[in-house]
Amino acid sequence: MMMTDVRRDRIVAAGPRVMSVRSALEWAFGPENARMDFDHSGAHEFDRVGVSPEWRMMQQAKLGCRVDGGCAGPAPHVHPDAAMIAAAVEALELNPMFGRKMAVLVATHARAGTAPDWRDAERLRVVPQGWDIDDNGEAVAYVVAGEEWVYRSSCRHKLRFRPKFCPIGYRGGRSTIAAARRRYLDWYGALLEVSAILRRPGYLDAISISGALPALSPWKNSY
Repeated sequence: MMMTDVRRDRIVAAGPRVMSVRSALEWAFGPENARMDFDHSGAHEFDRVGVSPEWRMMQQAKLGCRVDGGCAGPAPHVHPDAAMIAAAVEALELNPMFGRKMAVLVATHARAGTAPDWRDAERLRVVPQGWDIDDNGEAVAYVVAGEEWVYRSSCRHKLRFRPKFCPIGYRGGRSTIAAARRRYLDWYGALLEVSAILRRPGYLDAISISGALPALSPWKNSY
């Protein structure tokens, strides 16, 4: 506990630490283990920007401190700036352009230190529509019986045959790549929104958010 406090005091004493919005997110949701709380009536309401960051700051000014909601909201001993970064991501829920799913996506990738996969190596492929388990316990493609065929042999005998086939589908291709890249661009837009919140004067104490952003269209440089 003392080591954590000393480290944070050093950050403040040394001046604001300049970070990109992605680095700040990965720091908040990674080492600092910040968490979001979508319960807007919870005890941590003054730390949240769901209604207005200005309203939050006014409430903090009245109290003279940030509210500690205990087990609700950010994890205990989380850095105050990390909690505010998580609150900025949480505010995406109230933005009709993003919503809660995007807030969760941003936090998930920040915690893992990753970005959405834009499917650089995706190729169109044929795959079975289902799988079964054979008598040996191995996975085999799903097979169905087709319509019965009736025909006569060379000796004029009437024969019946019901063929079996494997239903197939197509995966990947242009539609999959386009959807993945739209998801990446939506994530990029969410980072722009979070960056705008974090760069408001007085929002963060020990961190300064730079204008650096991930590549807008990384697939343009992959060929």
